[in-house]
Amino acid sequence: MEHRRQGRPQTDEETKREKLVLAQNAWHLARFAVEHNNQIQLPEDFDAGTFLKRAEDYPNLPDKDKIHFVNEYARLEKVTGNVTARTLSATRIHGRGFMHAAFRTSVGQYLVFLGLLTLLFTALLFLNRLDWIYSPDHVAPFAAAGLGTCIFLLRVTQKCLTRREFDPAYIPSQLIRLVLGILAGGSIVLLPGLRDYLGGAADAAGTGAAAGQLLLAFILGYAVDVFYSILDNIGGKVEDLRSFERRQQ
Repeated sequence: MEHRRQGRPQTDEETKREKLVLAQNAWHLARFAVEHNNQIQLPEDFDAGTFLKRAEDYPNLPDKDKIHFVNEYARLEKVTGNVTARTLSATRIHGRGFMHAAFRTSVGQYLVFLGLLTLLFTALLFLNRLDWIYSPDHVAPFAAAGLGTCIFLLRVTQKCLTRREFDPAYIPSQLIRLVLGILAGGSIVLLPGLRDYLGGAADAAGTGAAAGQLLLAFILGYAVDVFYSILDNIGGKVEDLRSFERRQQ
């Protein structure tokens, strides 16, 4: 790292690696644009062959050709919209076997993680309905909220995969949304009045949390964005009121 900060020149191996990555990115993007030319309006003067050739020879190109290639790359990404070289690379998992797709790719690992969480939350809700197994009633709303959030994230991921727009860089933000969804739906256990209104701590049969609680928790987990936007609006109105009172003083 210290050598790099001091301006150490790239080795041949590093140059080859960057050249390969750039060529692969350009190839993915150009191929997608050509295959979907009925949906994408390509620039009239765009030459896919010249573009790919310049991608392969990029490190050795004259400055003028480098500038032209970068401009062509930017124009191509502009017309493909949310489909980028990174999303195309992340969603290209066919032909490599199930094990590779499930455990050696970002999208596969993410889907396996969501699938396991979905099974876990479903199992917790199932156990909550059995009177011969002790299951704390406060756990069920969190499980219902988690199930709702997982279903929402799976739907979003399915749409992104269909359109080749899944970007692994957004996985951390989706995991944050998962946590927020679980907390939003599970927060009803902290509101005794709301729990009593929705049927108390147990259903009529005395087995587990009431259906009203679980339904609300599921909805809050699924539509957590709406829940927190309402809280943000309330917080904004309170802040505006305080600012108004300070101005009046």
